[in-house]
Amino acid sequence: MNRRRELNYFSNPAFLQLDVRRGVLRSRGGTRMLGVSEDFLSGFVVACEDEAGSAAPFILRRCGYFFGTRLARRFEQELADFSGQSVRDRPMIEFDILLRDLWLASGLGELDVDWEQGVHGFISMRLTNSPMQDIGPSGHIGEDMFTGVLEGFFSTFGDGEMRCVQTGDRRLGDRDGTTFILAPFETAKRVETMVAEKTPHTRIVDTLAA
Repeated sequence: MNRRRELNYFSNPAFLQLDVRRGVLRSRGGTRMLGVSEDFLSGFVVACEDEAGSAAPFILRRCGYFFGTRLARRFEQELADFSGQSVRDRPMIEFDILLRDLWLASGLGELDVDWEQGVHGFISMRLTNSPMQDIGPSGHIGEDMFTGVLEGFFSTFGDGEMRCVQTGDRRLGDRDGTTFILAPFETAKRVETMVAEKTPHTRIVDTLAA
């Protein structure tokens, strides 16, 4: 198969390579990998809450942002090294397929991005089955870590810093599931206001696109 057209790079069985003798797991591009369990994530969140109290959601978001920026760089570098073509030069449909493949194969959940809203200056996203959907500080429901991951990842490919705002949560029974809006800071402030007013995700999207 033409390497430039291989769109299942991350879910390909050859992606993970285990060196049994050294006990090291690497990607096919040579990046050292680490697998973590949901118990580990839960313990990490509890430790953050014990140490930081009400600041735990902010810390989780910053951790996510840190991870998201590095995930984007690895995504870009490994694909460029493998195919000889930058993801920035690929058709948008290929970028979207590779992005979904990365998210799902990395155990981050199913990511659905509505790119069409980009003409209005924002991006709408839906995340399904993330490993953090049932893990969070007590009394606080929100995908704090994944909000940061999305913000860090997509800001790497944008023209400038972006802000990600969670607009819905499956656990609260939101019809649209766990949803997010990624936008420049001024637009994100409008989104945060609408979220505080309990405006549904679809209505937020319609308002921003009007």
